[in-house]
Amino acid sequence: MHPNLFHFATSELSQDAVLCWLLSWAENNHRQHYPHLHKVAKNLLDSIYQRSGAKAPAAFSSIEIRKQDGGIDILCIINHEMAILIEDKAGMKQHSDQLARYKEYVFKKLGFAADKVIQVYIQTGDQSDYSEVEKHGYQVLRRLDLLDIFEDEAGLAARSQSDIFRDFSDYLRQEENEVQSYLVSPPSQWSWNAWKGFYAEVQQQLQDGNWDYVPNPAGGFLGFWWHFVGTDEYEIYLQLEQENLCFKIFVENAEKRRHLRQHWYEKIILKCSEHGLKARRPGRFGNGRYMTVAIMDQDYRAVDDKGIIKMAETLKTLKAAQSVMDGCMMGKR
Repeated sequence: MHPNLFHFATSELSQDAVLCWLLSWAENNHRQHYPHLHKVAKNLLDSIYQRSGAKAPAAFSSIEIRKQDGGIDILCIINHEMAILIEDKAGMKQHSDQLARYKEYVFKKLGFAADKVIQVYIQTGDQSDYSEVEKHGYQVLRRLDLLDIFEDEAGLAARSQSDIFRDFSDYLRQEENEVQSYLVSPPSQWSWNAWKGFYAEVQQQLQDGNWDYVPNPAGGFLGFWWHFVGTDEYEIYLQLEQENLCFKIFVENAEKRRHLRQHWYEKIILKCSEHGLKARRPGRFGNGRYMTVAIMDQDYRAVDDKGIIKMAETLKTLKAAQSVMDGCMMGKR
């Protein structure tokens, strides 16, 4: 494989630049000399309009692109009348009130009416939860959405017109392949990205949970947590800590932690045996607000004879763990 520019230009600022560059090609005056690159850029803008429910213009006669106007990553002003506000991410997440602040800037400082503004959140990395993004009215464009555009007929033809476009498309495809590699490689060989792909699929299948990096003194891990049940005093829940399935408890009151931790350890161990699951005590009990009370003493990941994950059977085990928690809570709520 040839050297790829985006293996070195990995920052969000680099991605901002390439997206600004690509969107510029949608302007009509590029249609004749670079038809394929123009078509890809136009398809991207058409997709943005479609997702927002707005009607795209027949032609993009004028595209003004601004970087960091009011702190906005990319601001496209189309045909002097429509503002497309783009928040661009390459794995990081939104923070503080930036999404609301950018929207207000376009309304109040630039004077665009609400029906003349499209808000887009582009994420080429992986993110567990977009609810906050969508709450602020942003349309989410994920890596796969971009690849659907970049790898269609026009996108494949555009590769011969631009090394930059080819490299960006290849880079996103490589990222996607790494995330999906959990489907073709044994769990012992999963990379950080493969774990993201696995967690995203579990989240989709269970319609529950979130995943993210969890720091700790040993360097941290990628965790997935779901199925919270409890009372005003505590919550019990499940957490995947990569190869471990943990039964956890959250207790705010420090004086009650020791008692509740022991109580739920005993209860969960007993209930696991009733569901044909093996669980054990952790190496040591913690005493913080979030505590592991038991760990499944078997691999929750089912694999075939080649060592490849069997998702249906793996999900069956995760749902059995949910049943353990539900059984423990019977009569408690």
